[in-house]
Amino acid sequence: MNLWRNILLGIFIAINLLIASATIFAAYAGHISPNEMAIAPIACMLLPFAAIVTLVMIPISFLIKKWTSLIPIATVIICLSPLLNLCPLNAFNKNDHKKIGNNDFSLLCYNAYNFRALDKIYPSDSTNATLSYIIHTDADIVCLQECEYLSPLKAWHVYRPQVDSLKKQYPYQIIGVENGESILSKFPVEKISSEGYYSHFRVEMDNNTIDIIDVHLRSLRLTQEEKDQYSDLTGLSGHNSRIKDIARKVASAAKNRARQAEKLRKYIDNIDSENIIVCGDFNDVPNCYAINTICDDFDDAYADCGFGPTITYHGDKLYFRIDHIFYEGDFEATSITRGDIDRSDHYPLVATFHWDKN
Repeated sequence: MNLWRNILLGIFIAINLLIASATIFAAYAGHISPNEMAIAPIACMLLPFAAIVTLVMIPISFLIKKWTSLIPIATVIICLSPLLNLCPLNAFNKNDHKKIGNNDFSLLCYNAYNFRALDKIYPSDSTNATLSYIIHTDADIVCLQECEYLSPLKAWHVYRPQVDSLKKQYPYQIIGVENGESILSKFPVEKISSEGYYSHFRVEMDNNTIDIIDVHLRSLRLTQEEKDQYSDLTGLSGHNSRIKDIARKVASAAKNRARQAEKLRKYIDNIDSENIIVCGDFNDVPNCYAINTICDDFDDAYADCGFGPTITYHGDKLYFRIDHIFYEGDFEATSITRGDIDRSDHYPLVATFHWDKN
């Protein structure tokens, strides 16, 4: 009897160690280039699931054999930094981005989906929900992706009154650069440079200058059939070839983002500025290689001010936080909120910053 107990305990410990190893690998896989290990970006995406399993193993291990609970507890400690990036615990940060003083500014980051409605349902009046949200939020700076134009277009319910309102609210606008990167600002702004996956803007804010990199990295580019297959998880069972095809696309897109990230990091290193914000649609999750490469020494506004996990992409039942706001300089993030407007396949992020030196 004791022999079988020892065998079962050994099997349980082996499973525990396997889960611990998988979780640690997923937490730090973003330090490995996808060009060196294709499975690394997939592991990063699976970290939330691995973390949940690890946390569940703590009480189970304690009940089976108390000392074995040290394995998942140690795993959590080892992975604490990546886990807090994924799920920050700033419980006492109650700041509202609208309650700002003269030494603060706010920034809205949003993949606007070209102001279309994901469900193709538009209001009966002459308003566009996305434009209404931007106007109501009233951020000082608005960084958009997939905003190729800002002019009346009846087919997508964009009308002149709201376009004119935005022009009055944001007198400084640069629209439709490269991959739809756009900026609306209450302060003077100029375009410095652009590539296919980012645009560099410079904002002159009173006595301060901020360089803003509006990012839109390579997406997965799944076909509609592949999105449908992913959405219907039961439909993937027994279709190993389809799963492999999707996994290959995930790996291929990550390799492209890695190359984009490495080039962008070199560009950022040559910017002669103390104050830099890198924000936008990274099409990748926290702790991934692209983010580690571009913003390893930057602060993450959500990690600094957010509470709990969140998602910013909700299209096709793909629920991930792939929109981010990173920063460095003479200011710090004091709050961040995720908007709940669901017209785009992305949710917006609104952050408030406070100048440390003024």
